[in-house]
Amino acid sequence: MAITLQGAWTVTVKSKSAAFAQRFVVSGASNGNGTYDGVAGNAVFVNGPQWSVNIQSQAPSQPWIDSAQRITFPTVSGGLLRFDILSDDTGGDKDFNDLVLTCSMPVSASDFVIYGNVKTYAGPCIFNPCYPWYLVIETVAQLRDALANDRLRAIIKTLYPERVPRRPGPPDPGPLDTPLVIPMGTPIENQGLVFRSAAAKAKLPEAELKKAEVQKYNEAAVTRLKGTAHPVTFDGSPVAAGSALLSKADMLDIAKLRDRIPFFFCDVEPAAGLLLNFQEYDRTATEKTGGPYTGTGSRENLGLAATDELGNYIFRFGRSLSDLADEALDVGPGETLATQIFPDVIVQAIGTGMAVDYETAPYYNIPNLMRIDLCIPYGRVHPNQGCSGDRVIQRIGDIIVLNSALSNSPNSMDADGRITCRNVNAPVVDCAAWRGGLRLYACFGKPQVTSYTVRYFRAGIDTDWQFVDETFRLNHIPDFAPGYGGTLVGSTPRSVHVDGGTAAMRPTYDNHEGDSNWIENDLKLILSSGTYRPVDNPGSVDFKIQAYDSAGNPVAGTDDTIRLYIDNRPATGDIDSISMGATSLGDCGLFDLSSPNVPLTVRYRVQDPEGFVEDWALSVTRGNNVSVPVVVTGGVVPKTYPSPSSPCIPLTGTMGEVTADPDGYVTTSLQPSGGANWLPDGVNFCAFAFTLTADDRVTDGRTAYPRAVFWQDLIGLASS
Repeated sequence: MAITLQGAWTVTVKSKSAAFAQRFVVSGASNGNGTYDGVAGNAVFVNGPQWSVNIQSQAPSQPWIDSAQRITFPTVSGGLLRFDILSDDTGGDKDFNDLVLTCSMPVSASDFVIYGNVKTYAGPCIFNPCYPWYLVIETVAQLRDALANDRLRAIIKTLYPERVPRRPGPPDPGPLDTPLVIPMGTPIENQGLVFRSAAAKAKLPEAELKKAEVQKYNEAAVTRLKGTAHPVTFDGSPVAAGSALLSKADMLDIAKLRDRIPFFFCDVEPAAGLLLNFQEYDRTATEKTGGPYTGTGSRENLGLAATDELGNYIFRFGRSLSDLADEALDVGPGETLATQIFPDVIVQAIGTGMAVDYETAPYYNIPNLMRIDLCIPYGRVHPNQGCSGDRVIQRIGDIIVLNSALSNSPNSMDADGRITCRNVNAPVVDCAAWRGGLRLYACFGKPQVTSYTVRYFRAGIDTDWQFVDETFRLNHIPDFAPGYGGTLVGSTPRSVHVDGGTAAMRPTYDNHEGDSNWIENDLKLILSSGTYRPVDNPGSVDFKIQAYDSAGNPVAGTDDTIRLYIDNRPATGDIDSISMGATSLGDCGLFDLSSPNVPLTVRYRVQDPEGFVEDWALSVTRGNNVSVPVVVTGGVVPKTYPSPSSPCIPLTGTMGEVTADPDGYVTTSLQPSGGANWLPDGVNFCAFAFTLTADDRVTDGRTAYPRAVFWQDLIGLASS
């Protein structure tokens, strides 16, 4: 995988210890692009906003092949910052010394370098394990767990009241785009180096530099800048960061909670081939005066970097005098200008199509050189996983569909394409349909493959195969530049011999499998499920992939077909009425309770003719979102899909109940549980919310069970 760089660097061949020929290729730079011999001492000066360097090797009579590449972390000496790029060629000895490049830059006060390691994490992680100074909540599951703790719920309500539902609410908002940052009241120590220099930056050369000239330029730049590096420990947090809103008891509870969280139970893995976007962040006025982090401050995109095969990254950005002057405005009461003048940085993980899959909380007051290790929830990002197994189509999203995996260990798929999944780090579903953007991962394993087609056949609709013709982009490291939006992979009309027949122009896609410069290169398409099954016509769709060589001929062993049951129609439902015995009221209903805990009967329905209801439930809250535990004392008991179910059976909602009327309505009687009353002691009136919720039993391979129904009736209950 090519290594991404930003700005001006000198790239020098440090050593060569390989029998094969070696070279490196510079791409995407303003100057210095080209191919250079892997001879010790060979050097080139490269400059540009965003560029890459890629090491390659060549066995005798063979083409040039990309080497595996790793970076070392930077050091500073003699006025230069340096790091190495290590490589292992196709010889496969894993020594990573076949060709070693050194990248160097003169240090100056205007240059900043961030580096570190990125991991994904999964398992029982209530908070992000990479923040020892904050409790960072960044997934819906983490937020649910946190809200289940009464003390933590109260703290979250103080800092982020909008995140605490007043009553059972509408569909889940999906992944938290902005993390919740809960302060611990202790200083954050940013340890790194501050650069000082006689000038803001070195003057760039006006022409291409040759080998001897590169060394002279570096010596002159170091002499002119007189750059020095000084170890520092900054307070990396705003003075309050929300703690001013919390009591001492709150802060003590947070500290106790942090002390007992077993972060070592988190399952962490290196995130190789992950695209990172860096942003400079300016706090809002509320944040500067001690409010919690909101993520709504102004941002500036700084650039992109990709992690190497170990999950390591390095990123450089510059700050001008005007930028530093702007930082002087990002200083809150009681904060030190000398510290706060340093930039605040947010890191985003970027997925296919340049969509933001995840972003960190801010890292405040970054010195010129600092290590920042990142932990990212596994469900939010999907680094390269490689190819293996017994078929071409490997996964739909994160759900493994290898033949060996579809034998009830861990997954199964019925004849119509309903999926039951139990593989690790994928959504657990039972007899689910498919919905949303379906990520089709496939591996051909044949170097002669240059392109592929994907076809579909809709049961009950089509009489012949149709060609997928959706636009698809992947992220290509050498193409990175300011404003980059992904590189087009297809569709592209090509003359190909489909199934070995007569050549014809068909929509095809470029195959980049095996080229590590293409991030997530085993992702062949993101299929928009609504294109293949409209909302009013769910059903099975067969998808067939086939690969071709440069002449358009099919490559043997590269075709594969998978059947998916697609259902884009969400379940529907409503509450028709609430009654007390023979008394039934409409809107603005007020019941005079006949007894303190008299059962109330709800008439409602949940409908899905295709049978993809996961569950439905009735809940009750009182006043300002006070949960009222209830039990079913009559009528229909709300259902959850039986797990596991083989063969797949439908759950159509209330319309499948034998007591349902012709319109699908049923009744369920609810009563406060444990002998409790509807109204608290001493209270003779309160407003109540009766809430109907239901979830669909569908998945896109990455997430599952979206909320399909939300309906709420409000009534008043009074006692004489």
